[in-house]
Amino acid sequence: MIVTETSYWSSVINVILHSYFSNLTTTCVLRHKEYDLLWTLAAINSNVYLQINPWTLNESFSKDIHNFDEQDKQYTDDGIYYDDWVKKYVAAITQANCEGFLVFQDDIPRFAQTYRMASVYSIWRSYEAKFLFVYTNETQCEDFFQDLFFKNNANILIIEAEYKNSTKFNIKTNKFVGSFFENPHELLQISQYDALNETFEPNVDLFSRHKLQNLQGREIIVGAFDYRPFVVVDFQRLPQYHDYAEDNPRHLVHIDGTEMRVVHTFCEIYNCSVQADTSEKSEWGMLYPNYTADGLIGMIVEGKTHMGLGAFFVWYIAYRSIDQTSFLGRSGVTCLVPAPTRMSTWALPITPFKYTLWLAVILCLFAEALALFLARLFEEHLIEEQENLDIMSSVEFAYSTTLKLFISQGSDYVVNSHTVRTVLFACYVIDIIVTSVYGGGLSSILTLPDLSEAADSVERLYSHNLTWTATSYDWVALLEDEIEPLYQRLVTNYRISSREEMRSRAKTENMGFALERMAYGHFGNGHFITSEALDRLKLMVDDIYFVFTVAMVPRMWAHLTKYNDLILAWHSSGLSKYWEWKIVADYMNANEQNQVQASIYTQIDTGPVKLDMSNFVGLIAPWIVGIILSIVVFIGELIYYRWRQGKENRQIIPDE
Repeated sequence: MIVTETSYWSSVINVILHSYFSNLTTTCVLRHKEYDLLWTLAAINSNVYLQINPWTLNESFSKDIHNFDEQDKQYTDDGIYYDDWVKKYVAAITQANCEGFLVFQDDIPRFAQTYRMASVYSIWRSYEAKFLFVYTNETQCEDFFQDLFFKNNANILIIEAEYKNSTKFNIKTNKFVGSFFENPHELLQISQYDALNETFEPNVDLFSRHKLQNLQGREIIVGAFDYRPFVVVDFQRLPQYHDYAEDNPRHLVHIDGTEMRVVHTFCEIYNCSVQADTSEKSEWGMLYPNYTADGLIGMIVEGKTHMGLGAFFVWYIAYRSIDQTSFLGRSGVTCLVPAPTRMSTWALPITPFKYTLWLAVILCLFAEALALFLARLFEEHLIEEQENLDIMSSVEFAYSTTLKLFISQGSDYVVNSHTVRTVLFACYVIDIIVTSVYGGGLSSILTLPDLSEAADSVERLYSHNLTWTATSYDWVALLEDEIEPLYQRLVTNYRISSREEMRSRAKTENMGFALERMAYGHFGNGHFITSEALDRLKLMVDDIYFVFTVAMVPRMWAHLTKYNDLILAWHSSGLSKYWEWKIVADYMNANEQNQVQASIYTQIDTGPVKLDMSNFVGLIAPWIVGIILSIVVFIGELIYYRWRQGKENRQIIPDE
């Protein structure tokens, strides 16, 4: 414990540390030369204390067990500049898990500024951090408590005395509650400690959470853009709230939505006031390795807003710089893709049979021709008793007869044997069955629509190599680290378009349009949906990926614990489902939502249609090919006949 030497400072500090800091992981003490003379640090069983010595700070880095070289390299590579104080506190928070902080006199302003930066750079964070500041009025040369730190943190306790040898100590805390215009950093005395009697008057909870129970109108500024049904921004509806956006001359806006309802409920319970900043119209924003950001996230990082809403995904890179609430809902990223269309193809004549069946038909014809060839040879040898068999005539007979039977045509060959007749009958029966099945299949294709395959699943989106688009890079940020070729191609095929471009392309372009599927069946990001678009698009049957949505808040946001408790109660009560349906009914087109959901099933008008050349293009193709081949064969036969006739004439002339 902290032992008294020549003053009563150690008494009051020790009592507060033992009573309120003993449950913390580590308490970080920023030593001060003037106060080091007043108390010493002895063994403490209830807590771990980490001392930082300001006057030997530079020398301590090389002696510290923490590897500062590795930390420096990481932050240098990310383009982050920080001084030795931030460097030390980052290590203290990250490695020692400091949750309590004890700071003296003129180190208070520097600590406040340093801690704000260090808390952002440290990946580890505590939601129960407590701060104890000690100072005397006799040596105070400035107001120590003007930093933004004292406006936004609730767990702040101050020990104030008139002189170093005082026996009475004023225990103060920051006001925190009330409007920003009422100076929430103002110090209020909550008790007084009498070191002689070792008593507090009055004896109250010094780190009371009561100030968080009644915020007395403290503002919560929400950064959001119109992204229904998660967030609804409307400048006409009532009630309206203050809007900080400079492009809104009235500075009034109606803000609602499935996620915004949680904020409204929170402020009803804890007596805070909702305000908005709609300066950012269409971008969530992106965080960069150097802890800078743009868009809505940038407004949080810069301290312009206290919360960002609008279906924010759980992003690790965002978690590095700011905090995220408990999950608000589930968002599945899917697409509206071009619906299947009627196929008009040159391959129409072969469509009734699969390739394996066509192979079987070809093998059957070959077997028929072989059987007819052998039967014809048998007939010539035994029935007609020919000694010199004409094999080519048997081949011609088998080839031509097989093709004629296949198209239901008769043969002009004279057949004398029952063997050939039996084979011809068997071949005819087989061919009539095949042609009847083929004719029925072709009729069904011409009668019923033959539809192309839609890219309505993740695998088909990959195999079709279909380009898809949305308004921000954030839609594929979570897929960047995927090593599967499927997701790598999806990222490669992704394009960023403005809302106007998406609305225009959805009517004509052969591409996918990203859509957000909510937990209870509704869809967000439907700004591009029109009646013309829905006539030619269909919903994918599955999600490309899904992720939980959260609200983004700044580091050290004092209300995060209570806000998370409210979210869990909200889910448990079933209000999350009710509010999704209610917001969609109040602010969105229910018919469009139903049409999008129904488009997952193919909706093709199968009624009578006027036939045109596209219906017969596949049938005309074989005819054209046959005519061309017939002309070529005719010309070939004509040339051969004349060549043979000329040869015979040349052989006759010498004999005369």
